[in-house]
Amino acid sequence: MNIARRAIGEVDVRKNHGISTPTPTTAIFGDALSAGSAVTALLRAGFPDTDVYAVGVLEGRTPDLSDFLDSLGIPGVDTVYYNNCFQDGGVLLIVRTQTACEERSALEVILRHGGILPPSCEFQSHAVQ
Repeated sequence: MNIARRAIGEVDVRKNHGISTPTPTTAIFGDALSAGSAVTALLRAGFPDTDVYAVGVLEGRTPDLSDFLDSLGIPGVDTVYYNNCFQDGGVLLIVRTQTACEERSALEVILRHGGILPPSCEFQSHAVQ
């Protein structure tokens, strides 16, 4: 690779230099039915099924999600929030988005189906104003 080309910002994607993996869009739902409705709407909106996940426990003891959420890059304040909601029977919805447009689209679907955004979500603070 030419040094001049590297200086103007070309990125070697094979080494992932200069690229950060986006934090997934997440929300909590109070019940599995609402979460399922949001998943269906996200799939209809064009999100691939490989980018939409729902995590919940139907019966028994709920696990601590801290390590799992940390591996996704979820902020600590949101991890605590989600763990508390998960303990109360909430269903966590995770959507991998690549662009700001996809994130906004996912958030609109999530909110329309009763999803509750985490404390650190900027969209939530702008929507309230």
